[in-house]
Amino acid sequence: MDSERSHYLGYKRAVLRSSTRTRGPFRSEQLPSEAVKRAESYLRAHMLQLAPFRDASDRLEQLDLAGLMLELQEDLVVMLLPAGFTAERARAAYLHVCFPSGWDPERMLGKSFVSLHAHVPREQGFERADYSGHAASLFERAAERFVWSVTPDAQLDRHPRAYRPVLWNETEQAFLRVERQLSIPLGSVGSRETEAAVSLFLIRTYVYPLARLDAAQRATLRDALAGMSEVMRRYKGMLGHEARILELLDRA
Repeated sequence: MDSERSHYLGYKRAVLRSSTRTRGPFRSEQLPSEAVKRAESYLRAHMLQLAPFRDASDRLEQLDLAGLMLELQEDLVVMLLPAGFTAERARAAYLHVCFPSGWDPERMLGKSFVSLHAHVPREQGFERADYSGHAASLFERAAERFVWSVTPDAQLDRHPRAYRPVLWNETEQAFLRVERQLSIPLGSVGSRETEAAVSLFLIRTYVYPLARLDAAQRATLRDALAGMSEVMRRYKGMLGHEARILELLDRA
């Protein structure tokens, strides 16, 4: 957590209030209650290690999974892998996502790992031939990765139907948007007949004005843009805006 926590939490509540029917949280009927309790227990245990919650165990016990996510800056996807299924068939069984980067959480409920990553370019590290290995790793070990893009505004919520305050040809500044993604396996739940592995996928979004980057960081970003494929620029929403981004980068 950081000094922007109150802003993030207020933003989350505003998103959910303004569009409850399209923002969830969304839960699959196939998600066992035991899996939800496992996720809640994990989050509570780690939240109690943080200063704002150390004396709030009674209050946290009263919060369900959705309530706990309204105390954290991250978004959450719970992945479920029923016993006997290959790893790439793991499903998104719960989504509490207020700050998507151009995708619709409601449409992702129940989708397999393959479907969730169907539009991710292989340059992003998701070769189709390796889907099984990527999916299996969600349930085997904790992992951290980062993805980034450049946007014309600082808006946290980039749902496809969200209001856009400014367009590329109008903006006077640009922003580096970074997602820190954590996958955390929680083991298996259920009996032999209903056993399934559970994994948390946490997404923390950061937004930095380009003016906050130092000279070395701006040079790194310029090199990354220059070496990026057209497929990747389209995926990141920057295709056709390269000249404007570079102009704003120079101005910063």
